[in-house]
Amino acid sequence: MKKTYRVPCSWEVYGITIVEAESWDEAISTAEDAPLPSDGSYIEDSFRIDEAMVEYEREKESNSLQTFLKKRITKPQTV
Repeated sequence: MKKTYRVPCSWEVYGITIVEAESWDEAISTAEDAPLPSDGSYIEDSFRIDEAMVEYEREKESNSLQTFLKKRITKPQTV
């Protein structure tokens, strides 16, 4: 039976932030605190699956299943 999975992933986007400043150093500092640009372009081949988080979720799922099964096996049956 199919399930729905939330697969952790990331990708990069290139954009331009417009700021007012008196120098490049000030512009960079200001840009670092500015909101993310609303218009951007996907950087080709930057999509990645977060393998460490997938492994964590797999272990969490496996441990939950094992815990569930242990409870079912050790639970006294009522007649």
